[in-house]
Amino acid sequence: MDQIQREFLIEIEELIEHLFADLDELRGVAARRLPRRHLRQLIDSLFRRVHSIKGSAAVGGLDAVNQIAHAFETVLDKLRASQNNFDVGLIDTFAAATEAMGQSLSLAAGGGSQPSRQALLERLQTAAQSVSQGPSANADAILEKIPAGIWQSLNEMEKQRLASVVEEGSRLFVVVSSFDITDFEVEFFRLKEKLAEEGEVVATSPTVDEERPEKIIFRVLYASDGGPEKLEASLIDFPDVSFTSIAGAGEATSPEDIVPTSTFDSVSSLSNFVRADLDKLDRLISSTHDLFHTTAEAMGLSLSFHQIDSEEHRELTALNDQIRERFLSVEDEMISLRMVSLGPTLQRAARAGRAVALSAGKDVDFEIVGSELRIDKLMADAIADPLLHLVRNAVDHGIENAEARARAGKSRRGCVRIAAVSEGSQSRLSVTDDGRGIDQLEVADAAKRLGLEGEAIVSDQERIDIDRSLRLIFRPGFTTRETASESSGRGVGLDIVETAIEHVGGELRVSTESGKGTTFEIRLPVTFGLVVTNVVVSAGTRYCIPVAQTMGIDAIDLVDGASGANQIRQVAMRDLLGQPEEPDDEGSQLHLITCQFTVEKAGMTGEETKRLGIVVDRVEGPQEVLVRTLGRHAGRWYGVAGATELRDGTVALVLDLPRLLTGSV
Repeated sequence: MDQIQREFLIEIEELIEHLFADLDELRGVAARRLPRRHLRQLIDSLFRRVHSIKGSAAVGGLDAVNQIAHAFETVLDKLRASQNNFDVGLIDTFAAATEAMGQSLSLAAGGGSQPSRQALLERLQTAAQSVSQGPSANADAILEKIPAGIWQSLNEMEKQRLASVVEEGSRLFVVVSSFDITDFEVEFFRLKEKLAEEGEVVATSPTVDEERPEKIIFRVLYASDGGPEKLEASLIDFPDVSFTSIAGAGEATSPEDIVPTSTFDSVSSLSNFVRADLDKLDRLISSTHDLFHTTAEAMGLSLSFHQIDSEEHRELTALNDQIRERFLSVEDEMISLRMVSLGPTLQRAARAGRAVALSAGKDVDFEIVGSELRIDKLMADAIADPLLHLVRNAVDHGIENAEARARAGKSRRGCVRIAAVSEGSQSRLSVTDDGRGIDQLEVADAAKRLGLEGEAIVSDQERIDIDRSLRLIFRPGFTTRETASESSGRGVGLDIVETAIEHVGGELRVSTESGKGTTFEIRLPVTFGLVVTNVVVSAGTRYCIPVAQTMGIDAIDLVDGASGANQIRQVAMRDLLGQPEEPDDEGSQLHLITCQFTVEKAGMTGEETKRLGIVVDRVEGPQEVLVRTLGRHAGRWYGVAGATELRDGTVALVLDLPRLLTGSV
């Protein structure tokens, strides 16, 4: 596959994600019975996106996607002409078509063969036939009353849009405005904004006033669910504006509550970017950071040639600060180019969960939190499949059926919460269900059945504790199901999820509470990031500790350990890192770094805040460093966030104090 086709694949994938978002909103509009114009706007948005997918697929040689998009577009085109025949059942058909396009796209990217889509195409064809076109006789009678000058100025799309407005039962008005030619753009825009608050501008027709050439007249064809009194009140700030009603339009329709109109990004806005190869971007970031260090060294050398209290020294110091700030800003911006929104990934996981819930006959609500969080592109790709599996697992294993939930005093509808947050140097994603929780006895019985008795039973009477239960479910081949279902029971699951997450230096944790639910949490390290750190020395080796993880640094005396922070428990960095002890030197002065962190325990509520002091040999001072992930090696080095190159060219590990200290309390 060449680069051009890859570009088309990426563009179509983004459009498909927007389609899914529009379909979710369409369900909300149908459920809340909002005014018809909201439905029309969503259908227009769907049509534009599907039309763009069809065009991109045709150019990119993606015949299967193009075929589905063409049939999908036909349904939407007919539906645009008559939303009165819209049926909520069409949403499922639209979702099936969107899902099929996504699957075809994935197969094309992987070089797989395309399955037959004949059943789906016939379903779309049937849907198109069920949607009638053309306005009703009543709508025709109303359209005939549109002033000839306005009607003749409308293009076909505007006429179709106007017919839809009439079919919806909206009231029609002709709003006439007059503005000075010198500032008509500003004033007319203000008028349109005001009109849009309570309705919709269908079309505008400008003319020059022959009697007053300094004036320009606009005739606006306007639709609203409100009556003339409401429109008159909204135009009170426009003295040169008048309006007339078009008889028959909306007279039999009772006004509905006006809901603010949703806005949709145009498809053209999606192309306002360029794509860059991540390896090239990484090299650019590294080169910029190297240039920053070289410039800083040159400025430092220049400063050394001037007296500290001289004017030249003060000017150079100010210039040095500006250069440092701007370099860091540029690096931060470039690093942000690696970041992508987690929204599409979280939405895909929720859709996978809905599919499992539908198959299992369970009623499940999905809550998504943190869609706006941005993480590194490589990390987003790496956790996509593990996250899908965790959500499917929550629905299939965690959520009970409606009858069991009712017997337990719960709502008959289950809930799965998919959340993403950024915390310090980590991003954390969690999948939480309000289901049955992990049953220790069930896990132990399954372990015995699978030949893991030694791990499952401590004695004939004593079962494994919760910590061992939770670790056992990650064993390869482990499953509590005696028979396989469509989505689970084959013993290929959580071990694969954990391996995939550890491969990128992440960590998978689980907590549970019987009868209340289970939480799986993915913790991801920083891939690329600018971090302000303190460089410390322990046993002759330099390490970086993020400033954000420390509460303070105090000098202490080696003999009596006296310091301003000696009321807290202390642990030597040498002990934490397994380094050899150094003979006591009465003339040495050590440093104590205070850190506060959370210790998490098994169970959904088991956590405790601790404060601890770390004794290091020496603190060299602060440095802004570019942290790089250690990839799959990070899982072996617990408490190491990444590595960086210091100003003198040496490599130092960046420590994650909360994780490093967890094992010492």
